[in-house]
Amino acid sequence: MPVNDWFTNAERWFEANVVGAPELATFGFVMLGVLVLALLAVAFSLVRSVLKSLRNEAGARAARNDKSPGYRILVARPTGQRAGRAWKWLLSSLESYVPEFSFGAPLKVFRTGSIRGGVETRAVQRARRRLQTADADMLVWADRTGRKEDGFVVHGLSRGGGLTPAEARLFTLTLPGRMSHLEGQMQRVAAYFLARELQPALANPQSFRPEKMKTLSNALSDILEDTPALPLPLRSRIEADFCASLVHIAEQSGDIEALEQVIMLRRIHLDDIKNDQDASRAVQAHMDLGRALLAKATKQFDRKTVEAAIGHLSKVIEALQADPTIKRAQAASDAMYKAQNLIETRKRFAVNFGA
Repeated sequence: MPVNDWFTNAERWFEANVVGAPELATFGFVMLGVLVLALLAVAFSLVRSVLKSLRNEAGARAARNDKSPGYRILVARPTGQRAGRAWKWLLSSLESYVPEFSFGAPLKVFRTGSIRGGVETRAVQRARRRLQTADADMLVWADRTGRKEDGFVVHGLSRGGGLTPAEARLFTLTLPGRMSHLEGQMQRVAAYFLARELQPALANPQSFRPEKMKTLSNALSDILEDTPALPLPLRSRIEADFCASLVHIAEQSGDIEALEQVIMLRRIHLDDIKNDQDASRAVQAHMDLGRALLAKATKQFDRKTVEAAIGHLSKVIEALQADPTIKRAQAASDAMYKAQNLIETRKRFAVNFGA
């Protein structure tokens, strides 16, 4: 039987027993429509991806081509719930308050597309490539996962301190997710921690003149007083920087009032700390209180003040000695010493008695 006759018979049998020609034509038309829609969806997705890449590239190139002096910060659109409002909040925080904590240094903010994945390896690699393309000083991206206390997580890469994009420090700042909890001084709080990453010397008050530290301590004092609901981890870090700046001011200028403020504040903190969860805050409070009392005794000698300072600093040493990390470091140091001593002993033996 010729092949054409076989196909003709098969077609007739199919139409007679399975489906007729009109139904078959309808089915073919429907499938063609589905195929066209699928192709359009794929094409739309490709076009959207290309436009997104071009937009991200344009933002990075704009930052790279900008020759104005000062810091350049690239801010990616946050991901998650109400991302647009969170992006607006983050941009306002950077533009309005970071210059305050960088002592008036010029700042320019550039927008770029979202970076999904938090601090997963691929997301960080993508962020580093974008930071390198932009040649910016910092790249910030964020995830808004909900309305919990840790629902707004800001990530970033900072080149503060002269780092290259490959060396840029990765950091994370956890903020409340509820937008009503981000009002008031919270934009200023976020700006301070971002400025601290941008300018790492802020963590070391000795790097600045007392006049600049006075400005910083006044700003931190306002934050502590006006933000009673500030999350404890953020409050602890601000308290430590505030006390360190005041002690530095007092050491350089002899400002006894600044020392009295640190002493009063840290004594209140020690009275409030009553559980093991605040152990790190207690250690920092003892450290600041001991330094403040010692600085006060240096300006106005009093034996009891010195003894009180020694007592607080002793508690810091005890806490550090109990820390597992410090214990491991001490054990490694002891082992290193024994190894070096063994080598020296063998050398003396070889010199005196021969190898």
